[in-house]
Order: sequence, then structure tokens, then C-alpha cells
Amino acid sequence: MVLDFSQGKLIVTEFEVQVRLNVASIVLQVSAEDISLRRQPPMLIADGGGVRWSLVLDSNAQLRAIQNVLGMDAE
Repeated sequence: MVLDFSQGKLIVTEFEVQVRLNVASIVLQVSAEDISLRRQPPMLIADGGGVRWSLVLDSNAQLRAIQNVLGMDAE
């Protein structure tokens, strides 16, 4: 699934997430097992295997869409 958001694009599969930022063509990638989700504010958090970053999403609808693809709940 591809989601457009204010800072670029999110590409979400059941195995991984890629964040393609508009700034300097930056791409962040993380496997699904290293992801957690937060409800307030809606955030995607990558932490594991030497990777550590977080991204505030534009809306709860984006969070729900990511939850559906990954099959996980938000904290």
C-alpha cells in the first residue's frame, strides 16, 4: 500500500515499511518486526537492529491504514 503524507510517501507491506521523504530524496526502511505504533500523536516508531527513528503521521486514518496492513495495534 502507498500512502501520501505531508512529508512524502509511505510504502507499507506486511513485511516492511519504507518512508520516502521529499527532502533530499531520503529513504528510511524498517522491517515490520521492528515497528511500533502510537495513537497520540499518531506515530510510526522504528527501533531495532541498529535502526532508530520515528515519524509523526498526518492523521489517525493513516495510522489505521498502517495497522490494517501490518496487523498490529497502536499503543
